[in-house]
Amino acid sequence: MALLPDPHGQAALMLCEGLALLLIEKGFLLREQVVEAIDGVIEVKQEIAGVDESVVVSMTSIGLLLGVARSVAAASASGPLLIP
Repeated sequence: MALLPDPHGQAALMLCEGLALLLIEKGFLLREQVVEAIDGVIEVKQEIAGVDESVVVSMTSIGLLLGVARSVAAASASGPLLIP
């Protein structure tokens, strides 16, 4: 089974990554919080692999999520924003 790139999925993933990086940059979230959230999604994908969706789809999704996690982990952050 060949998986074709899904333009909706690609746009959604890029948007989520961009928003996460912006929230980190502005100090609303810590890198570690975002990476932890992505790790949680990866765990769910591992659990449903071969059960609720094909293993190929799950592994492809996990690979994409790992790429986003690496991108987020490499992001610079100015620290939490202090709101008066």
